[in-house]
Amino acid sequence: MTAPPRRAYGELDREQVVAALLDLARRVGVQRVTMRELAAELGAATPSVYYHVRGKQAALDLLAESVLSTIDEPAPGPWDERLVALYTQSRRVLLDVPGIAAVLQTNGDGECARRLDGLSRALIAESRLTKTVASAAHTVLFTYLLGSVSLEESRPQAVPTPTERQAASRFRAGLAVIVSGIQASVEAR
Repeated sequence: MTAPPRRAYGELDREQVVAALLDLARRVGVQRVTMRELAAELGAATPSVYYHVRGKQAALDLLAESVLSTIDEPAPGPWDERLVALYTQSRRVLLDVPGIAAVLQTNGDGECARRLDGLSRALIAESRLTKTVASAAHTVLFTYLLGSVSLEESRPQAVPTPTERQAASRFRAGLAVIVSGIQASVEAR
């Protein structure tokens, strides 16, 4: 890959930094993103990047928000189908950026993260669970999402890799178990 042409002073803006950050993370994975690599991706000097992003943690926060912003609200329908659609789409989006699930495990309190958190909680609330049980269900779903993505990304090479279709099917089967548990909790009340 050839380096992009060098930018003149002042040509760089935050949107370009975020777009380059996303491209770089998709290609090399979050763990291998450095401010120096980001600057090279942009064709800019490293200090120019620091003008727009204070450091690697700030870059990872921007990356997380950028990734989460691409997750759409599911189409209208029953709460359980919408919940499965939301988490299925979230899995696909997170897998597109290797390592982003680990970032979201430690920080994910931006506007987009709060929007998705609220959407998940609202869908679960439609099941009419008590607040305590609904909160527990949300925690289980979010943990399942991030854990599943992290496990898929860290599969040892000695372990056969399932096809995307097989992996997606397994993920949906796990979601079905969780949703069935939510439905059973509602019926038991």
